[in-house]
Amino acid sequence: MCRFFAALALGLCSLSLVSADERRFVEAKHGKGELKYVEGVPVLIVEGTDEEIGEQFGVLAIKPTKKPLIDKLDSYMKKSGWESAYAVMLRTAPFLLSIFPEGIQKELTAASKAGDVSRNVMILTNAMPDLQKIGGCSTLIVEAERSKTKGPLFGRLLDWPPHENLADFTLVTVFKQANKNTVATITFPIILGAISGMNDKGLCLTINEINITKDGSPRSDLKGVPMLILFRQILEKCSTVAEAEKMLTDTRRTGSFLLTVCDVKGGCVFEVTTKNVIAVPACDNVCCATNHFRSEELGIGAKCRRYETLEKFQKNGEKLGVDDVKAALHEVSQKEFTVQAMVFEPAARVLHLAYGGDKSATEKKLTKLELGPIFEKGFGGESLRK
Repeated sequence: MCRFFAALALGLCSLSLVSADERRFVEAKHGKGELKYVEGVPVLIVEGTDEEIGEQFGVLAIKPTKKPLIDKLDSYMKKSGWESAYAVMLRTAPFLLSIFPEGIQKELTAASKAGDVSRNVMILTNAMPDLQKIGGCSTLIVEAERSKTKGPLFGRLLDWPPHENLADFTLVTVFKQANKNTVATITFPIILGAISGMNDKGLCLTINEINITKDGSPRSDLKGVPMLILFRQILEKCSTVAEAEKMLTDTRRTGSFLLTVCDVKGGCVFEVTTKNVIAVPACDNVCCATNHFRSEELGIGAKCRRYETLEKFQKNGEKLGVDDVKAALHEVSQKEFTVQAMVFEPAARVLHLAYGGDKSATEKKLTKLELGPIFEKGFGGESLRK
């Protein structure tokens, strides 16, 4: 679901970008919101009240992708082997609305109306990780002491079923709201929560899904805050890893997951269930994670080729740069199921991103996005309130 496509001139000089006629989104403005291609990547800025943000998202993100992507959700689920489960989950969606925070309920309602999609579909897609494990991701944090850039690096692969050209619909969405941190999520055009993201303080986070834990915790607690919404709230309210840990601990959680978090000083992997939050700090100034708990409290000793591969980079003592992190992640890619590859530079507020196509995103050139200026001034330093 990725949409970062270069203007024609940029497309000619970068293999990671596609021509203008292949763009999945339309450059446009609506209210205080605007969608524009930056270095060939579609970036959407939404701003204002909950209802205004939802309406802007619906008009600028959902409408252009309704026919080529969202209307094919049934087909996506069938190809992923979840046809029966999807039908059941869709019927339960109305009962899930109450577990979303009030502001997100307003966003969802406004977005579904403006984008002309079912609110139940919006509810379900934003609660999907709470109901069905769909991904197998990998993360690698390199702290400043091991970084060639002298600042932390945070690499992440999103591994999801690639059906219906999902990766091509990638979208960077920047949420600007009063009394909250400005947040950029690397998302798809129907998800208002955060799968991966960075805020204007440099705090970054990503989710890795988990199926098994040894603490005997309930598999789900549908009185908690949906995962992707909780992660966006952490980005909106927190500036440091320590603050993120406190919010994780203080919030009722819907299920089990790994949350990899990095701020301008360093990072940590949090192993989370409905009962526990266990912090797994960096080892030799490197954190790595895949889809199993590793702590004594929650881990089951599972073998994982991807984890063992990343662990080699953790233990070799060498310094790593952006390209090195990408190369390490390439060794654990899952071919066409690796729909997004990214490296965050938290201190510099930079995102390096690759996505799309019928092969691993790690085989594509990373596009560098300077998020700092966008956080501060929008596109090109121009006000969105013209």
